[in-house]
Amino acid sequence: MKPLRTAVQMDPIETMIVNHDTSLALMVEAQARGHEVWWWAPNDLFYEAGVVKARARRVSVSFDEAGHYQTHEEAIRPADDFDVILVRQDPPFDMGYVSNTYLLELTKALVLNPPQGIRNISEKMSILQFPELTPTTWVGRDLDALEAFAKRFDQVVLKVLFLMGGDGVIKLAASDADFRAKAAAFIEAAGREPILAQEFMPAVTGGDKRVFAIGGEPFAALKRMPKEGDFRANLHVGGQAVAGELDEADRAIVKAVAPLLEREGIVFAGLDVIAGKLIEINVTSPTLAQELKRLSGLDLPKAFWEKVETLV
Repeated sequence: MKPLRTAVQMDPIETMIVNHDTSLALMVEAQARGHEVWWWAPNDLFYEAGVVKARARRVSVSFDEAGHYQTHEEAIRPADDFDVILVRQDPPFDMGYVSNTYLLELTKALVLNPPQGIRNISEKMSILQFPELTPTTWVGRDLDALEAFAKRFDQVVLKVLFLMGGDGVIKLAASDADFRAKAAAFIEAAGREPILAQEFMPAVTGGDKRVFAIGGEPFAALKRMPKEGDFRANLHVGGQAVAGELDEADRAIVKAVAPLLEREGIVFAGLDVIAGKLIEINVTSPTLAQELKRLSGLDLPKAFWEKVETLV
């Protein structure tokens, strides 16, 4: 096929962690396939007189930690000039993020994951559509109701809804003398948004899984182990990636979630699973592609672009 003009909307390119960043891996693969590679930050996107534009930079990229990118030109370009735009900036998923998706919806480019799909699939709350697949879950702001829920379990995990990487996640027990005080402070700190609570799953001490789905099909799985003294397995808070394999429970979860992913046009999703239970459906900027290739030899960026090239 003809080379594609591709753009990645992401956090500043100079902040990339070269041996970890999935966006960089996707850009390197696009370049290797002969596609033109540009990037911009969310604040570089704007609307003017009927046209969505971006202050974009054309770059060449590599995994060289001494210099992983080189800028060749900078220009304000209509978003319609691009064949493919990847949405890859990290949460928090706030109104800035949402407002940006409204702008991206106005372009004729193929935007992945699609702006409407990103809005419709709340990464933590979308699991509520699949209660048979998830740990027992509660969402709200009512302290008495939360305490009654927590009393059903030895411990519960409380989560802020729109952060990432294990931020805004704590573990409490209703039997703790300070449970109400800590839970009330957690709710207050979340602002006007509800919080999510789940039964704590002790199996997480043996790790969780990131199950990768490409085009609604299971692609691979990676295991994450929490650091000693923590129950969160996210690499952002000290967890460690280790090799993992897809099992039948993982495949069943992807099959159950696939109609949602297909309906919303999600090409790349990362499903988080603990002991066969669905915890999150990540669609904003799923990560861990480099770790997957190092540990399992599976090339997710290659599979991603093979899928994208069939869609353009």
